[in-house]
Amino acid sequence: MRIFIEKKSYRSFVSSRSLGSFQVAVLLFIIHHSTSGRANYIYLNKLHFLFDLVICEEEFSGFPKFTIPPWNIDKDLKNKIIVLVKNELIEQTYDGNKVRFALTEKGNENVLLMNEIRELSIINEKIINLSKSVTTTIFDKSKVIF
Repeated sequence: MRIFIEKKSYRSFVSSRSLGSFQVAVLLFIIHHSTSGRANYIYLNKLHFLFDLVICEEEFSGFPKFTIPPWNIDKDLKNKIIVLVKNELIEQTYDGNKVRFALTEKGNENVLLMNEIRELSIINEKIINLSKSVTTTIFDKSKVIF
């Protein structure tokens, strides 16, 4: 009998897609950095797009004509948002039939605490760059469909 040991990357055992607390941190960072300039809120479709890029470890290289998320992002994203709203970390408002989000004071305090966590600095930098690259005006003109 022979036993073969195969060395695999740690990524095959731990996926950021399945780490709920990581996803919550990503959402809070996205909302924070997308609303820290002139915008006071972020619409759900843009939040969805940025969240998908971060969680799937994709770089922003332009807008696709049509995007189908490679995993069940809708359910996961909605559940995380519900938890964040119920815990008063983000507030949900409506602009006609569009849903938009902003951080509450409690949410901003949590983001400040998360900024001190060294392990989150890489993802935070990525989200800062994505938020600067994907402005609301450019995103609205792109016609990205989910």
